[in-house]
Amino acid sequence: MSEIFIIFVGGYILLSLILVPFQYRYVEQMAMRRIENEKKGKSQGEMMEDMEFEEQVLHANVQGNMLLILANMLATIVYKVKHRGKVAR
Repeated sequence: MSEIFIIFVGGYILLSLILVPFQYRYVEQMAMRRIENEKKGKSQGEMMEDMEFEEQVLHANVQGNMLLILANMLATIVYKVKHRGKVAR
């Protein structure tokens, strides 16, 4: 039983590591969008309202998908470390 669990966890970690570059691009684009909207004086809520329906669905899917949680966290950490002095948040 423990071998199956280790294989499952190892597979999940491997999948997450493979998905980190894709999630990193997503995190980077969302950060750029946030900065552009802050320059325009828009809040995050207004940014979400201005998105097309398809973009809102994709955003919700990326943020809420259980398979992508570890990859999303790792990509966010990598982004914040890489842009430590450049981004306010």
